[in-house]
Amino acid sequence: MQKILIVDDDRDLLEMVTIALSNFEMKVECLADGNRLIECITAFEPNLILLDIYLNDCDGRELCYKLKSSDQYKNIPVILYSAGHISAKSIRDSLADDFIPKPFSISQLVKRIKNFEKPRQG
Repeated sequence: MQKILIVDDDRDLLEMVTIALSNFEMKVECLADGNRLIECITAFEPNLILLDIYLNDCDGRELCYKLKSSDQYKNIPVILYSAGHISAKSIRDSLADDFIPKPFSISQLVKRIKNFEKPRQG
């Protein structure tokens, strides 16, 4: 089962995406506070992180860069998303694995997540 960590300060979006991804047999953990990201990754051990760029307490691109620059977390795929005008350069500089502009459809999100699933062995 794919384990997805969603980091967003919009609680309505967190609830909607959690319900939708659960219908696709994904286990979802939500985090509204970017400052607790490492703590949550350690406890939940996600296969993928969905990370909003504009958080109340920090910038998701900076959080992504810190994760991707860390030997411990660099292999966790990170998909950034935002409703704002985001330059392709800032996404590249963040070292994110993917970017989705908001609004996005659940089918589009699921397709992007599935691009990062590791094939099952055996």
